Amino acid sequence: MPIRFQNLPELLNDMNRLGWIIDSFPFEYNGKQTIVILTLYTPKERKPSEYAQVKLEFISQDDANHSIQAYADFYEVHFNSATEFFDFFDINRLDGNRFREIFINFSECFARVIPMQKVINKPPLERELIGRRAEGNNPNAIYCFDVRRNGRRPDGTPNSRSIENSNKAEMLRPELYQRYRHDPNLSFFFSDNRNEEKTDEEIINLVAIR
Repeated sequence: MPIRFQNLPELLNDMNRLGWIIDSFPFEYNGKQTIVILTLYTPKERKPSEYAQVKLEFISQDDANHSIQAYADFYEVHFNSATEFFDFFDINRLDGNRFREIFINFSECFARVIPMQKVINKPPLERELIGRRAEGNNPNAIYCFDVRRNGRRPDGTPNSRSIENSNKAEMLRPELYQRYRHDPNLSFFFSDNRNEEKTDEEIINLVAIR
């Protein structure tokens, strides 16, 4: 049986090649416009199924605070509950009698929009959503205020910034990221307080005087 999400292996290979753990793309179902955030599992992360390939979040384009979580293997998208899925995508509860048919139809629609390659240049909304979710800690910490060294390991070798931190910085502060991307000992620091945010020039000056 051929896999339904034929583009997904290509996308995952490209993300790994380029050093990305997160991606986004638009998706519409039943008239509801969403942004999909697709995230890779970390090696230590427990998967909901041995066949799970990626975590998914469908975010309403009308309200970025309204979203639904799921995961995908190479054949289907799996949601936490049918009720949550029906409510989010405004599907008539009476259609629950066609439960299996609806989920297969959803996966067929989803298969058509999965990109084959990682696209780094995103619209502003997608850049912000990726930035909010890349590191998985505080989604409100999107205001960059510093770039600092990570120190050293017990054996004396320098610590490296995480791939999550690199992805976040490249989305939210692309020019600043390009300046420091080749030094893996430097990490980008973000605050959830807009007043703490600094310009690229201010941060560059901070780094220079240390």
